[in-house]
Amino acid sequence: MMNEGVRPTDEQWAAIETNDKTYNERFLYGVHSTKICCKPSCPSRLPHREKVCIFHSLEEAMAQGFRPCKRCRPENVILPNDEWVALINAFLETHYMYDVTLDKLAARFHGSKFHLSRIYKEMTGETLTQHITQLRLTEAKRLLNNTTLRIHEIAARVGFHSSAYFVAVFKQYEQQTPKQYQLKARNKR
Repeated sequence: MMNEGVRPTDEQWAAIETNDKTYNERFLYGVHSTKICCKPSCPSRLPHREKVCIFHSLEEAMAQGFRPCKRCRPENVILPNDEWVALINAFLETHYMYDVTLDKLAARFHGSKFHLSRIYKEMTGETLTQHITQLRLTEAKRLLNNTTLRIHEIAARVGFHSSAYFVAVFKQYEQQTPKQYQLKARNKR
């Protein structure tokens, strides 16, 4: 089992909460849910205290599987763009069905939304919205092929808040409605 690191003291937590740059040379903190480590002065969203651990060096954090923050750049080390995009894609593979926004991704992956959007498109050739839509539609097609769920149930399950919007997006990408797709799939069986 991987060492979970040292929990922050009240003083360290106060430095993280207030983004106190005077503590930058004293410690770094890692966030277990994102596996990213930051300086205490990092302007990124405040993590939950129970998900934070303290490190005395970037090497110590990296040895435990943490990566440097893109925003505050601990010890001026930057996570390579391809690794950053891979982390984002891994997250999206398991969270596409939720309300995933550019703002939420930027906060979670410690970068500005404009930088994240630009780098993602440069590295993958598609926008984040296009990628999330493809993930949702792939799962929708799987559900249409393999279940008896209704269209509105599938729409909700894959992250569309409106079945009408789901039908419109599906038709735009697949040149047929979800119902037409489902009927063709059933006829092939």
